[in-house]
Amino acid sequence: MSVSQPGALASAGTVRGKDAQLTYDPEDGGILTVKGPGWEETICNRNIIAVTDDQKNEGHAIKTVQKILLLTSDNSSTPKSPASDYRFEEVHSTNLPQSFIDANSVSPRITNFTPVNIKESVSLLYVIVSIGSGTGQAQQYFDQIVKPALSASGIQEHGYYVHITSSNTSISEFASAVLLPRANEGRPQTILLLSGDGGVVDVLNVLLSSSRNPGYIKPVIGLVAMGTGNALANSTGLNRDLTRGLRHFFSGQTHSLPTFTATFSPGSEFLVDEGRKTEPLTTTNDGLGVVYGAVVCSWALHASLVADSDTTEYRKFGTERFQMAAKELLRPSDGSEPHVYKGKITLIKMNGHEQEVQQALNTQEFMYILATLVSNLEETLTISPHSKPLGGEIHLLHFGPISSADVMRILGLAFQGGGHVDDGAVGYESIEGMRIEFDEQDSHWRRVCVDGKIIRVGEEGWVEMRKNNSTADVLDIIT
Repeated sequence: MSVSQPGALASAGTVRGKDAQLTYDPEDGGILTVKGPGWEETICNRNIIAVTDDQKNEGHAIKTVQKILLLTSDNSSTPKSPASDYRFEEVHSTNLPQSFIDANSVSPRITNFTPVNIKESVSLLYVIVSIGSGTGQAQQYFDQIVKPALSASGIQEHGYYVHITSSNTSISEFASAVLLPRANEGRPQTILLLSGDGGVVDVLNVLLSSSRNPGYIKPVIGLVAMGTGNALANSTGLNRDLTRGLRHFFSGQTHSLPTFTATFSPGSEFLVDEGRKTEPLTTTNDGLGVVYGAVVCSWALHASLVADSDTTEYRKFGTERFQMAAKELLRPSDGSEPHVYKGKITLIKMNGHEQEVQQALNTQEFMYILATLVSNLEETLTISPHSKPLGGEIHLLHFGPISSADVMRILGLAFQGGGHVDDGAVGYESIEGMRIEFDEQDSHWRRVCVDGKIIRVGEEGWVEMRKNNSTADVLDIIT
């Protein structure tokens, strides 16, 4: 028999049409205990998408019924698949404890998406389903979880537009054709994005690389984490419950998304199709390539393992693909030593007088170079423990040539709360930006990662990344 904790609030009501005693304990993430004659169950906030009210006429009286939009799993502690291991349930209840309702209530902005028809919407709502993200679960998750949850909350199919991706350029094309023009018209827009970080970056690059009118209104992204690493979701708290961010779409608040600009020397190009093809970068008038990011800009081991693991075969393994690629890079199958990356790195910082200064690193041989706006690259990989959610500060992590065993040890500490930053071999500092001038003849070692996108820099080329100021705030995210 369960024991109510101090601070728990109780009421008498019904759940699924059965009378029950309802006790809500706000501690430990929030737990609702439902107890009836001979039965008992618990409902945790981390399983709840939202709680909504529904008015029903019963004779001459109006009865308020609360709907708990619930996500359940047969393996609720560690579900392996976001789609096949979950199921959606709409639980009808009455007289739920008010504190429980408040903890799971729907944001007032959701009412903007419940018109008689889509033309009457206060805010346009789009659902983008990135079928290629991560292990390919987005379509199933939309069909089985998102779609019924929207319907149960009053957002019917005629109240939103669904865009299913068909290629790696689908989201960019949609952003160019739909999001940008309507933002420039001053139309409020919300995108429920079932994707990894790459989907956000695709939208971001279209918006930042295009001209914007004075009446531009920032689109808002509600992210449902369907990627492999999901750095944005894990760093902003979106992925702390079982809903993969869907709960926050219903109840969260909007915040500006901090960004950076990476500028590349002429001749740099995107690597696509598992590195077999190239695509041009957006260029400035003087031929420089420009890529915008919100997560990470890296070179050396991190960029190499992201590039090498971005294949159909590797993606089957989820986040394990990164560790698999790292082991091959650190212990090459041909028995050779791991590559030592060569180049000159200059850091851009602010001094005590708020003046920009440049500082060259005192070595030109590296194993790991990563600048990031986020704390977590994966759920348990705390790459930058001092980074605050959406804080806008760039932290640089770097270390030089060390043994493969030491690299694995340092990366292992990153999975233990970010303890690697206290290791003597690791440099960790706040910067405004950095410039890398490459000294690598083989283009294989001149690959740079910007939020999962791989850019190959030309011989004797360079990349310079800088934090953007508030004038580059073109996108909001719900957290």
